[in-house]
Amino acid sequence: MNPERVYYYSKYDGAGYSNMQLAEKLLANFKADTDFDINDILELYQVKLYIDNEVYKVYLTQWTEEDIIDIKEKCKNIWSVIVAFWNNINSDNISELYTQLESWILQESFWELTAKLSVYKNISKDTFAIIVKAEDIFIRNILYQEKLVKYYGSEIRNFLLDYDKTTELLLSQYVAKKDREHKDLYFPKSLNQEDREVIILSYLDNEDANLNYIRQVLNIKDSAQLSISDKTRLKAKKLEEKQNKEILDTNGGVKFGIEVGFSGLQDEPFVATKEDSTDIYTYGTKYILKEDHPLAYLSHFISLFGFINEQRCISLVSKNSEFSTMEKVFMNASVNEYPVGMAFNRKEFISLGQISLYDKVLIKEDKPNIEQIIKYYIAEHLNKGLNLAGFHFNLPSNGTSYFEKIRTLLAEFDVLLRKYKLYKEEGEIDYELLAMSSKSYSFSQIPSFVSKKYCYLKGDNLNQLNYLLFSDQSGLSYVEPFKSSKYFYLYEILINENVLYDNYKSYQKSKLEYLIEEEYLIVDNNGFLKFKNDNQIFVLRQLYREGVISYWHYSEECRNIIDRMEVEDLVSFEDTLFNKLECNYFNYYLNDKEFTNGLKLRNRFVHGTNPDSENELIYLYYVLLRIIVLTILKIDDDLTLSFNLNSKG
Repeated sequence: MNPERVYYYSKYDGAGYSNMQLAEKLLANFKADTDFDINDILELYQVKLYIDNEVYKVYLTQWTEEDIIDIKEKCKNIWSVIVAFWNNINSDNISELYTQLESWILQESFWELTAKLSVYKNISKDTFAIIVKAEDIFIRNILYQEKLVKYYGSEIRNFLLDYDKTTELLLSQYVAKKDREHKDLYFPKSLNQEDREVIILSYLDNEDANLNYIRQVLNIKDSAQLSISDKTRLKAKKLEEKQNKEILDTNGGVKFGIEVGFSGLQDEPFVATKEDSTDIYTYGTKYILKEDHPLAYLSHFISLFGFINEQRCISLVSKNSEFSTMEKVFMNASVNEYPVGMAFNRKEFISLGQISLYDKVLIKEDKPNIEQIIKYYIAEHLNKGLNLAGFHFNLPSNGTSYFEKIRTLLAEFDVLLRKYKLYKEEGEIDYELLAMSSKSYSFSQIPSFVSKKYCYLKGDNLNQLNYLLFSDQSGLSYVEPFKSSKYFYLYEILINENVLYDNYKSYQKSKLEYLIEEEYLIVDNNGFLKFKNDNQIFVLRQLYREGVISYWHYSEECRNIIDRMEVEDLVSFEDTLFNKLECNYFNYYLNDKEFTNGLKLRNRFVHGTNPDSENELIYLYYVLLRIIVLTILKIDDDLTLSFNLNSKG
């Protein structure tokens, strides 16, 4: 790869600054009558891509409108030179030209131009078949071009049947989660479903099969483009278990630990300590038992265990903001997979320890257990305290097995949500109507008693802003004298330090200018960068970090900002009991409609595919109890908000 050449990666790539500097020199010295070789032509095309995608607006802000008009005119001449050169490519010279490419990076542009200018019609299928088998070919670059795939369908199919990475290509298109730089891959129609499953089976037989891709095979959701048999899925499951065991046996994982406990000797409500690499969380039984009432015991799930956060949204959900850059790079997640990362697993372990041990403490102290707390809230508090008549919750009988407990609780949970939905829609619980309602429902269909309940970012309009303010990849926290500090992103450094605008490099200032022009930042009289409106940045931060805002839990100033954002079509509202992240969380545990890697609690216990292990049944029991506790906390917040808003008129 020639460091003096221009290479276009994407409009978002951090190498844009240095490449645009090189492109500026090339544009200044361009002469159409130069004797260009294949690499020169492809470099001209890289320059054209930078100009077409207006990357200069970020990195070459000194260009005037007149400069840009002149450069775009010059790009028309560049395009004419490229077209003239490319139209001379045919079966006789393509192989030689291809071998002359200075870098593999240029292959994508090579095939892109071949497709765009329909030059492939000058290249015989026999010649293409020879080229595609070259050792240094990157077939992905050909699969990006739909025209090439259609024209050379048979030749590409034959190649893919023997290629050891075809499974990875299929998974990247039909299973893997797509980022903003994703480009679709096209496959020949002649590569049918049978071919595709044979390819996947062959991959699973390969001793070098990658664990990430094996997991993606498990997450294939059958479609017209890709489906596998249960037998193939089982083979992938066994292989995943085998490789997971090998990793643990060879100590390939990172060792860390979490311990959750309750102490009768501890006066403090909560103490966190650390021993070696183990985090230890201890809760004081004296504090927990201080107020002997079911609602007080329920409140500990908020104030002590943190099951829901300050805006009364479930804190245990998976959030995009909690994934580190390294996790995002190496996760290789499926589009049909619930995103499970280190932060989520940590919350999962801690919360299950909290609820299961808390239940045991309450039973030991002869207090209402978790089941009884749930029943009290629904049967007593909803009916009598909040005057919502008709709510009941039947508990499993004493001595019932965990299997039967789960089946009973699943049925009662379903009835609870149906009643809540019916009460909101009809103003009462009509039992005849409830009995006739056999339609399945989704969590997103359960309404709230409150309008404008949840606010979400709408579209991609704020992606660039969020990247610059909150991403550790923007490079804007790397500034003197804080380069060796603990700050990872711009928002973090600006709320903690006084940062001089002039300490930034010119390539960083071009990014800051965007934030200044959009009136998110100002430079004060002392030359320090400051936020123009702290509340506005707080709202943006919440939307980025939490993925949702529970509107009525914010101050009037913040709500006014959110209202203006709605007028500007930057956010949207929904009036539901659960927000989108919470619906996904519940679906992950209960259903198989949305995610392929979930527990499928409902399906397993309805269809009799329950586990034989008593330990697993206990685990699933507390998973379900946690879901029901979270649900009544959400119901309580919904009704409390409704009461408060109605009281204000």
